[in-house]
Amino acid sequence: MWPPTKRSTRCRRCWARRRPIRRSVRAWRPPAPRSRRCRRKSPRFCRPISAYLWGSIVSMAIDWTISRRGLFSGSFAALAGGYLGLGDAQGRAPGANVTPEFISAVRIAGTDGGARLTKDGLAPFALPGRAHAPLRLDGNRIALIGRRPGSFAAIFDSVGIDEGEPARIFTPTAGRRFAGHAGVSPDGATLVTSEIDAETGDGFVVMRDAASAAPKAVFPVGIEPHDLLFARGGDRLVVAIGGIAHAADVKGPALNAGRIESSIVEIAPGTGAVLKRHALPADGKSLSLRHMALAPDGETIVFGMQDQDRSQQRPLLGVLHVGRGLELLPLPEEAGALRSYIGSVAIDVSGRFAAATSPKGGTVGLWRLADGRALPGFRLADVCGLAPGAAPGAFWVTSGHGDVVALEAGDAGFETRAHWRAEAAFDNHLLKL
Repeated sequence: MWPPTKRSTRCRRCWARRRPIRRSVRAWRPPAPRSRRCRRKSPRFCRPISAYLWGSIVSMAIDWTISRRGLFSGSFAALAGGYLGLGDAQGRAPGANVTPEFISAVRIAGTDGGARLTKDGLAPFALPGRAHAPLRLDGNRIALIGRRPGSFAAIFDSVGIDEGEPARIFTPTAGRRFAGHAGVSPDGATLVTSEIDAETGDGFVVMRDAASAAPKAVFPVGIEPHDLLFARGGDRLVVAIGGIAHAADVKGPALNAGRIESSIVEIAPGTGAVLKRHALPADGKSLSLRHMALAPDGETIVFGMQDQDRSQQRPLLGVLHVGRGLELLPLPEEAGALRSYIGSVAIDVSGRFAAATSPKGGTVGLWRLADGRALPGFRLADVCGLAPGAAPGAFWVTSGHGDVVALEAGDAGFETRAHWRAEAAFDNHLLKL
């Protein structure tokens, strides 16, 4: 019978395709094939209708709080107060010798939130919508920034939130949206968010008090800032400028394809003065700088990019030497494995290896930083979350299908140390606790 009594939880585009034919006789025709963006089980598209409602709630106040149990509904509510199981291919729980301990944005049972991942499984907690990158502020205090164009960010205690302690929600500065990332000064006093004007697309970095998240200063940086971090012990704020111009509300196709002015800028945190701007080579006008990772020396930064032009293969990973310049690293031997997209980057604790994930290519790439050589990678469908482990050469990766994998890097490539799966869809970024 048409129309249905309530709206479908699939994407709005597919909902529009199910409208009846308006003729003199009320009729219905079978729905057209679903849009390419709508995949029934995809964690990346087709949010439940409730996910679209959170935006109006979030903007109410900077100190609006939520509890872990307060916003759960449906099958997600059954998970509150406990853990989702985490088992390997044989159904065994993680062993003490290889123990995961992470924070990630996650989708469980169709609802967006966050989760703390331990050897006991997943401890989920509520968020007002889909989050993106987690960041440790100090001790157990964690920030999770809303996915671009984000209307909220959350600060919470990684242990307390599992016991019902509320998260504190704060919003972007007026007229702007979060770009999904944030940085914190080495002394833990300053939180910095990258934000984009919802109408013009102009980008800003907002210096905030890390305790209250209240803005202290706002500095313009260019079109579409993305990831950011502090280098040289906090003397430099380094920002990846994506350079992709979008229409209103920072969504939709690029308006400047083939003319992208992407760069990495070094900023004086106290004044906002641009100390150095590192531009990509002249033949890189289709490349957009997105993600960065800082090496233990505090001077070396690995960055990942995406390519808006797939007609040819271009480097997607590079190294920035703060205050000097950048160099691009070669693609893996299987050049098409990354599918023109890097979703996350990391450097191991020794500073010897860099890794990068491509969810589109289902690949974890590996590079030796001493000579820039690309080493054999690791294949995993929809892999994106990436974090260094505690030991030299150790990395952890997660996927949109619930995979949690411990990898060990060496000159011969990756070796798998453990592989588990949870009934969850992990988002693009991972924070090792």
